[in-house]
Amino acid sequence: MEENKIVMLCQIVSRIISENQLPDVAEAELRKILEEEKPKKKEEDRKICLTSVIEKELEKAIQLGQICESNAGLYQSVFDKSIKNSEIGNMPASELSDMLIRKFVLQAGQVYKLDRIRLKCFTGMMQTGLNKMSEEDMLGFVPDKHMYKDYLMCSGREIQYIDNPYTDAETEKIKEWIEMHLDDTRGLAIGLWFCGETSLEEIANLKKEDCHISIFKKWERAQIISRALNLHPKNEKFVFMEIKEKRLEKLTPQGFQLKLYHICNKLGIKYKRINRTEAMLCKE
Repeated sequence: MEENKIVMLCQIVSRIISENQLPDVAEAELRKILEEEKPKKKEEDRKICLTSVIEKELEKAIQLGQICESNAGLYQSVFDKSIKNSEIGNMPASELSDMLIRKFVLQAGQVYKLDRIRLKCFTGMMQTGLNKMSEEDMLGFVPDKHMYKDYLMCSGREIQYIDNPYTDAETEKIKEWIEMHLDDTRGLAIGLWFCGETSLEEIANLKKEDCHISIFKKWERAQIISRALNLHPKNEKFVFMEIKEKRLEKLTPQGFQLKLYHICNKLGIKYKRINRTEAMLCKE
Protein backbone atom coordinates (compact mmCIF):
# COMPACT_ATOMS: atom_id res chain seq x y z
CA MET A 1 0.00 0.00 0.00
CA GLU A 2 2.81 2.46 0.96
CA GLU A 3 4.62 1.65 -2.30
CA ASN A 4 1.46 2.48 -4.30
CA LYS A 5 1.17 5.84 -2.52
CA ILE A 6 4.79 6.70 -3.38
CA VAL A 7 4.25 5.78 -7.04
CA MET A 8 1.07 7.89 -7.14
CA LEU A 9 2.87 10.83 -5.52
CA CYS A 10 5.69 10.60 -8.09
CA GLN A 11 3.11 10.63 -10.89
CA ILE A 12 1.44 13.75 -9.47
CA VAL A 13 4.78 15.55 -9.11
CA SER A 14 5.76 14.58 -12.67
CA ARG A 15 2.49 16.02 -13.96
CA ILE A 16 3.04 19.27 -12.06
CA ILE A 17 6.53 19.57 -13.58
CA SER A 18 5.26 18.84 -17.11
CA GLU A 19 2.63 21.60 -16.75
CA ASN A 20 5.32 24.16 -15.72
CA GLN A 21 3.64 24.91 -12.37
CA LEU A 22 6.92 25.20 -10.39
CA PRO A 23 9.77 27.74 -10.24
CA ASP A 24 12.87 26.65 -12.18
CA VAL A 25 14.98 25.95 -9.06
CA ALA A 26 12.29 23.78 -7.42
CA GLU A 27 11.68 21.94 -10.70
CA ALA A 28 15.38 21.13 -11.12
CA GLU A 29 15.61 19.81 -7.55
CA LEU A 30 12.53 17.60 -7.96
CA ARG A 31 13.78 16.23 -11.29
CA LYS A 32 17.02 15.23 -9.59
CA ILE A 33 15.15 13.39 -6.81
CA LEU A 34 12.92 11.54 -9.31
CA GLU A 35 15.86 10.48 -11.47
CA GLU A 36 17.65 9.12 -8.39
CA GLU A 37 14.54 7.16 -7.39
CA LYS A 38 14.12 5.35 -10.74
CA PRO A 39 17.34 3.26 -10.66
CA LYS A 40 16.66 2.37 -7.01
CA LYS A 41 13.16 1.12 -7.89
CA LYS A 42 14.52 -0.85 -10.85
CA GLU A 43 17.14 -2.53 -8.66
CA GLU A 44 14.47 -3.47 -6.08
CA ASP A 45 12.32 -4.98 -8.87
CA ARG A 46 15.19 -7.17 -10.01
CA LYS A 47 15.40 -8.70 -6.51
CA ILE A 48 11.76 -9.83 -6.72
CA CYS A 49 11.37 -13.52 -7.54
CA LEU A 50 9.05 -15.32 -9.96
CA THR A 51 7.28 -17.10 -7.08
CA SER A 52 6.21 -13.83 -5.40
CA VAL A 53 4.90 -12.40 -8.67
CA ILE A 54 2.95 -15.57 -9.55
CA GLU A 55 1.47 -15.72 -6.04
CA LYS A 56 0.13 -12.15 -6.34
CA GLU A 57 -1.21 -12.73 -9.86
CA LEU A 58 -2.86 -16.00 -8.77
CA GLU A 59 -4.60 -14.31 -5.84
CA LYS A 60 -5.75 -11.50 -8.14
CA ALA A 61 -7.07 -13.93 -10.79
CA ILE A 62 -9.07 -15.87 -8.17
CA GLN A 63 -10.51 -12.69 -6.61
CA LEU A 64 -11.53 -11.31 -10.03
CA GLY A 65 -13.09 -14.62 -11.06
CA GLN A 66 -10.63 -15.13 -13.94
CA ILE A 67 -9.96 -18.55 -12.42
CA CYS A 68 -13.29 -20.10 -11.48
CA GLU A 69 -13.84 -21.27 -7.90
CA SER A 70 -13.88 -24.95 -8.86
CA ASN A 71 -10.39 -24.64 -10.42
CA ALA A 72 -8.83 -22.46 -7.70
CA GLY A 73 -7.78 -25.42 -5.53
CA LEU A 74 -6.16 -27.11 -8.52
CA TYR A 75 -4.05 -24.04 -9.35
CA GLN A 76 -3.14 -23.55 -5.67
CA SER A 77 -1.98 -27.18 -5.29
CA VAL A 78 0.25 -26.90 -8.39
CA PHE A 79 1.67 -23.60 -7.10
CA ASP A 80 2.41 -25.11 -3.67
CA LYS A 81 3.98 -28.26 -5.09
CA SER A 82 6.03 -26.96 -8.03
CA ILE A 83 6.61 -23.21 -7.66
CA LYS A 84 6.39 -21.99 -4.06
CA ASN A 85 9.56 -23.65 -2.70
CA SER A 86 11.40 -24.24 -5.98
CA GLU A 87 14.99 -23.09 -6.45
CA ILE A 88 14.38 -21.34 -9.80
CA GLY A 89 11.08 -19.83 -8.69
CA ASN A 90 12.78 -18.14 -5.73
CA MET A 91 15.79 -16.77 -7.59
CA PRO A 92 16.04 -12.94 -7.84
CA ALA A 93 14.63 -11.70 -11.16
CA SER A 94 18.07 -10.46 -12.20
CA GLU A 95 19.44 -14.04 -12.08
CA LEU A 96 16.74 -15.59 -14.27
CA SER A 97 17.49 -16.53 -17.87
CA ASP A 98 15.72 -18.14 -20.81
CA MET A 99 17.70 -21.35 -20.20
CA LEU A 100 16.67 -21.53 -16.53
CA ILE A 101 13.00 -20.99 -17.39
CA ARG A 102 13.13 -23.81 -19.96
CA LYS A 103 14.78 -26.02 -17.34
CA PHE A 104 11.98 -25.14 -14.90
CA VAL A 105 9.32 -26.17 -17.45
CA LEU A 106 11.15 -29.45 -18.17
CA GLN A 107 11.28 -30.21 -14.45
CA ALA A 108 7.52 -29.69 -14.22
CA GLY A 109 7.06 -31.96 -17.25
CA GLN A 110 8.93 -34.73 -15.42
CA VAL A 111 6.86 -34.23 -12.27
CA TYR A 112 3.46 -34.28 -13.97
CA LYS A 113 4.31 -36.55 -16.95
CA LEU A 114 0.90 -37.50 -18.42
CA ASP A 115 -1.08 -35.20 -16.10
CA ARG A 116 -1.80 -32.59 -18.76
CA ILE A 117 -4.24 -30.61 -16.62
CA ARG A 118 -1.72 -29.81 -13.90
CA LEU A 119 1.00 -29.20 -16.46
CA LYS A 120 -1.24 -26.63 -18.15
CA CYS A 121 -1.91 -24.99 -14.76
CA PHE A 122 1.85 -24.76 -14.21
CA THR A 123 2.66 -23.35 -17.64
CA GLY A 124 -0.25 -20.92 -17.45
CA MET A 125 0.99 -19.49 -14.14
CA MET A 126 4.54 -19.35 -15.47
CA GLN A 127 3.43 -17.43 -18.56
CA THR A 128 1.39 -14.99 -16.49
CA GLY A 129 4.25 -14.39 -14.05
CA LEU A 130 6.86 -13.90 -16.78
CA ASN A 131 4.55 -11.56 -18.73
CA LYS A 132 4.05 -9.42 -15.62
CA MET A 133 7.78 -9.30 -14.86
CA SER A 134 8.53 -8.42 -18.48
CA GLU A 135 5.97 -5.58 -18.42
CA GLU A 136 7.55 -4.20 -15.23
CA ASP A 137 11.07 -4.49 -16.74
CA MET A 138 12.21 -6.85 -13.98
CA LEU A 139 13.93 -9.35 -16.29
CA GLY A 140 17.26 -9.21 -18.06
CA PHE A 141 15.89 -11.19 -21.02
CA VAL A 142 12.72 -11.32 -23.15
CA PRO A 143 10.70 -14.48 -22.34
CA ASP A 144 9.60 -16.61 -25.28
CA LYS A 145 5.82 -16.27 -25.56
CA HIS A 146 5.56 -19.42 -27.69
CA MET A 147 7.57 -21.80 -25.52
CA TYR A 148 4.47 -23.56 -24.20
CA LYS A 149 2.86 -24.37 -27.55
CA ASP A 150 3.22 -28.14 -26.96
CA TYR A 151 1.07 -27.84 -23.85
CA LEU A 152 -1.38 -25.12 -24.85
CA MET A 153 -3.06 -26.17 -28.07
CA CYS A 154 -6.00 -23.82 -27.66
CA SER A 155 -4.10 -20.56 -27.51
CA GLY A 156 -5.92 -17.49 -26.28
CA ARG A 157 -8.82 -19.44 -24.78
CA GLU A 158 -9.01 -20.40 -21.13
CA ILE A 159 -9.86 -24.09 -20.68
CA GLN A 160 -12.32 -24.75 -17.83
CA TYR A 161 -12.06 -28.18 -16.21
CA ILE A 162 -15.38 -29.61 -15.07
CA ASP A 163 -16.73 -32.82 -13.57
CA ASN A 164 -18.54 -35.13 -15.98
CA PRO A 165 -22.10 -33.72 -16.20
CA TYR A 166 -23.39 -37.19 -17.09
CA THR A 167 -23.75 -40.12 -14.69
CA ASP A 168 -21.56 -43.23 -15.11
CA ALA A 169 -24.55 -45.12 -16.54
CA GLU A 170 -25.36 -42.33 -19.03
CA THR A 171 -21.72 -42.04 -20.07
CA GLU A 172 -21.56 -45.80 -20.69
CA LYS A 173 -24.67 -45.64 -22.91
CA ILE A 174 -23.21 -42.75 -24.93
CA LYS A 175 -19.92 -44.62 -25.39
CA GLU A 176 -21.78 -47.77 -26.49
CA TRP A 177 -23.67 -45.73 -29.11
CA ILE A 178 -20.36 -44.32 -30.40
CA GLU A 179 -18.84 -47.81 -30.56
CA MET A 180 -21.77 -48.91 -32.74
CA HIS A 181 -21.34 -45.91 -35.09
CA LEU A 182 -17.60 -45.79 -35.79
CA ASP A 183 -18.16 -44.15 -39.17
CA ASP A 184 -19.70 -41.07 -37.47
CA THR A 185 -16.89 -38.49 -37.17
CA ARG A 186 -18.77 -36.22 -34.79
CA GLY A 187 -19.61 -39.20 -32.62
CA LEU A 188 -15.91 -40.09 -32.43
CA ALA A 189 -15.13 -36.50 -31.41
CA ILE A 190 -17.68 -36.79 -28.58
CA GLY A 191 -15.98 -40.04 -27.56
CA LEU A 192 -12.66 -38.21 -27.35
CA TRP A 193 -14.21 -35.56 -25.11
CA PHE A 194 -15.42 -38.27 -22.70
CA CYS A 195 -11.80 -39.51 -22.42
CA GLY A 196 -11.22 -36.30 -20.44
CA GLU A 197 -8.71 -33.42 -20.34
CA THR A 198 -9.55 -32.08 -23.84
CA SER A 199 -12.14 -29.43 -24.73
CA LEU A 200 -14.43 -29.42 -27.77
CA GLU A 201 -12.49 -26.40 -29.04
CA GLU A 202 -9.22 -28.33 -28.86
CA ILE A 203 -10.76 -31.39 -30.50
CA ALA A 204 -12.09 -29.32 -33.41
CA ASN A 205 -8.63 -27.80 -33.93
CA LEU A 206 -6.70 -31.04 -33.44
CA LYS A 207 -4.16 -31.47 -36.24
CA LYS A 208 -2.30 -34.63 -37.22
CA GLU A 209 0.94 -33.05 -36.04
CA ASP A 210 -0.54 -32.62 -32.54
CA CYS A 211 -1.12 -36.34 -32.15
CA HIS A 212 2.47 -36.93 -30.98
CA ILE A 213 1.64 -35.21 -27.66
CA SER A 214 1.66 -37.83 -24.91
CA ILE A 215 -2.00 -37.40 -23.96
CA PHE A 216 -3.11 -38.58 -27.41
CA LYS A 217 -0.89 -41.67 -27.28
CA LYS A 218 -3.01 -43.22 -24.53
CA TRP A 219 -4.76 -46.29 -25.94
CA GLU A 220 -8.41 -45.13 -25.91
CA ARG A 221 -7.61 -41.72 -27.37
CA ALA A 222 -5.23 -43.19 -29.94
CA GLN A 223 -7.94 -45.62 -31.13
CA ILE A 224 -10.48 -42.82 -31.61
CA ILE A 225 -7.99 -40.61 -33.47
CA SER A 226 -6.92 -43.49 -35.71
CA ARG A 227 -10.54 -44.23 -36.64
CA ALA A 228 -11.25 -40.55 -37.35
CA LEU A 229 -8.20 -40.28 -39.61
CA ASN A 230 -9.29 -43.37 -41.55
CA LEU A 231 -12.53 -41.60 -42.48
CA HIS A 232 -10.82 -39.07 -44.77
CA PRO A 233 -7.77 -38.87 -47.08
CA LYS A 234 -4.35 -39.16 -45.45
CA ASN A 235 -3.04 -35.79 -46.65
CA GLU A 236 -5.65 -33.66 -44.85
CA LYS A 237 -4.56 -31.30 -42.06
CA PHE A 238 -7.11 -31.88 -39.27
CA VAL A 239 -8.13 -35.08 -37.49
CA PHE A 240 -11.90 -34.49 -37.46
CA MET A 241 -13.16 -33.62 -40.95
CA GLU A 242 -16.25 -34.30 -43.04
CA ILE A 243 -17.33 -33.87 -46.66
CA LYS A 244 -19.53 -30.80 -47.22
CA GLU A 245 -20.61 -29.85 -50.73
CA LYS A 246 -18.06 -32.25 -52.25
CA ARG A 247 -15.13 -30.92 -50.23
CA LEU A 248 -13.61 -31.76 -46.86
CA GLU A 249 -13.97 -29.26 -44.02
CA LYS A 250 -12.90 -29.46 -40.40
CA LEU A 251 -15.71 -29.94 -37.91
CA THR A 252 -16.76 -27.37 -35.31
CA PRO A 253 -17.51 -27.41 -31.56
CA GLN A 254 -21.12 -26.44 -32.37
CA GLY A 255 -21.42 -29.54 -34.55
CA PHE A 256 -20.18 -31.73 -31.69
CA GLN A 257 -22.67 -30.16 -29.28
CA LEU A 258 -25.52 -30.81 -31.72
CA LYS A 259 -24.39 -34.41 -32.21
CA LEU A 260 -24.38 -35.02 -28.44
CA TYR A 261 -27.89 -33.55 -28.24
CA HIS A 262 -29.16 -36.01 -30.88
CA ILE A 263 -27.38 -38.97 -29.26
CA CYS A 264 -29.00 -38.14 -25.92
CA ASN A 265 -32.44 -37.87 -27.56
CA LYS A 266 -32.04 -41.30 -29.18
CA LEU A 267 -30.93 -42.88 -25.92
CA GLY A 268 -33.58 -41.21 -23.74
CA ILE A 269 -30.94 -39.30 -21.75
CA LYS A 270 -31.45 -35.72 -20.59
CA TYR A 271 -29.05 -33.55 -22.62
CA LYS A 272 -26.58 -31.51 -20.57
CA ARG A 273 -24.75 -28.91 -22.62
CA ILE A 274 -20.95 -28.92 -22.70
CA ASN A 275 -19.42 -25.54 -23.49
CA ARG A 276 -16.76 -25.41 -26.21
CA THR A 277 -13.92 -24.53 -23.81
CA GLU A 278 -14.84 -27.07 -21.11
CA ALA A 279 -12.77 -30.22 -20.58
CA MET A 280 -13.68 -33.10 -18.31
CA LEU A 281 -11.56 -33.43 -15.19
CA CYS A 282 -10.32 -37.01 -14.90
CA LYS A 283 -10.47 -38.68 -11.51
CA GLU A 284 -7.06 -39.55 -10.12
